[in-house]
Amino acid sequence: MLRIESRMVGPYQMNTIVAWCDETREAVWFDPGAEAESVLRWIQENDLRVTRIVNTHGHVDHIAENSVAKAALNVPLCIHAQDRAKLTDPELNLSHWTGIPVVSPDADEILEEGMQLTCGKLVFELFHVPGHSPGSLVFYAEKNLIAGDTLFYESVGRTDFPDSDTDALFSAIQKKIYSLPDDTIVYPGHGEATTVGHEKLHNPFVRG
Repeated sequence: MLRIESRMVGPYQMNTIVAWCDETREAVWFDPGAEAESVLRWIQENDLRVTRIVNTHGHVDHIAENSVAKAALNVPLCIHAQDRAKLTDPELNLSHWTGIPVVSPDADEILEEGMQLTCGKLVFELFHVPGHSPGSLVFYAEKNLIAGDTLFYESVGRTDFPDSDTDALFSAIQKKIYSLPDDTIVYPGHGEATTVGHEKLHNPFVRG
């Protein structure tokens, strides 16, 4: 059975997420953006074994403490090819503009739509949902969606960055996320969880 721990961390109030197989205790850590030491203690206290660190995309608030997580866990760091360059380029990951440039370790593995991400006996399906960022990925398993900054509670990811694309984001949400079961729980990169069915009815930006 899939278990998910989502906690809001850091100045950007980003949701870092640990998902794990309850039977094997294998876990994947999504977006170590802040407060990584606290999350690492929680992982240890709950007897979880992280096998991968995954970035849903490459913006600073989602990658800022990749280096802390990777140094502690010594596991592969994964991201979509189109956001890989953001990991090591403070201008591309937007940290340059904050006055505190962030350089993450480079990716060890590249993830693409159609691949499957295994976690113990769980299998996540991967969907490429560009728009907020060209390499944005979402991860689906057991009617749970780890959505990064694509779809939020009654909102969507920002598309005012230099490489954003509003039309691409709206199209991908409609075609890929809204095709999932209505009772799918959506864990966004910021804010509270929602469901696919709720967003199809109530999202003011993208209706189903």
